[in-house]
Amino acid sequence: MNSLNNTLFATFKVFLYLLILLGIVGLLIVFIVIPKWIRTEEVLVPNITGKTYYEAIRILDDAGLQPAKTIQEASSDAPKGEIVAQNPQANFRIKYYQPVHITVSIGVELTPVPSVIGKSQEAAFDALTSAGFRPNRVSSVHSENYVQGTVIAQTPPEGGGQRRGSPVNLLVSRGPTPQSIQLPNFQSQLANDVVSTLEGVGLKIETQYSSHPTIPQGAVITHKPGTGAMVQTGDLVLLEISGVGTNENIGKPLPFKHTVSEEGNLSRHIKIVIIDDYGERTEINQRYAPGTVIDLERKAVRVFGKTRVLIYENGEKLPEVIYN
Repeated sequence: MNSLNNTLFATFKVFLYLLILLGIVGLLIVFIVIPKWIRTEEVLVPNITGKTYYEAIRILDDAGLQPAKTIQEASSDAPKGEIVAQNPQANFRIKYYQPVHITVSIGVELTPVPSVIGKSQEAAFDALTSAGFRPNRVSSVHSENYVQGTVIAQTPPEGGGQRRGSPVNLLVSRGPTPQSIQLPNFQSQLANDVVSTLEGVGLKIETQYSSHPTIPQGAVITHKPGTGAMVQTGDLVLLEISGVGTNENIGKPLPFKHTVSEEGNLSRHIKIVIIDDYGERTEINQRYAPGTVIDLERKAVRVFGKTRVLIYENGEKLPEVIYN
């Protein structure tokens, strides 16, 4: 019995010594080995901002680090493929197994420049601002094709791709070049011929009707300014016409408006042909921005009798409009 007790006591003492030894080893690991291991496994994050993606990978690898699996992309002024941000920041200490998150530039976001050709200056400013561009210098020249105040050209041109906020310069029409004209004697000439001639050189017309014993109905009795007077483009000429007031003698304003298709940003070539009792003629043959309203009445277009209006957009014929 005593022998068994001695054996058990000896075994317990060995087990107790082992526990004490394990405790000492554990304390050594906790307070000495682990802190030392933790300190030696921290590395300094290198600065990779401004480097290319492949340069950044090499630099991280040399430092014992790796990029995160998910690479963030962002639009910026930096060249495409350049690192624009990193997390953690440079010179920050991290454990070797912690990833470094990087953000790569996809370059500048480019936006097509909308066409403002044919729009009024105010409408052009609104369209450019809405598209994210900045209206800049405005120059003006005389134009026989574009009414006063409408855009003739733009720089940069429509389409392509420019950075948002880029300036766009405009060239705006000042209307037809002023001409000095000496009025001939229009007496006894047909009013419709006189009106077409005067409006063709940019003069404004007003009419009044009177009875006359010898001048045929529909012909000019007199005009102000009179024969030989010098007038300029935009001046007013008053015609006195024989007969009872009627638009048949001098034509009638054409109440026609056409809105250019708003499909896309590029300008469209518009051709408008008028066929009436006076013949066939092309009134519009130029480019306009999408959404531009073309108002022939504002352009003082007159027609005679039954009238057909033919419209073409980029060469494609649209349904014609008929006026009786």
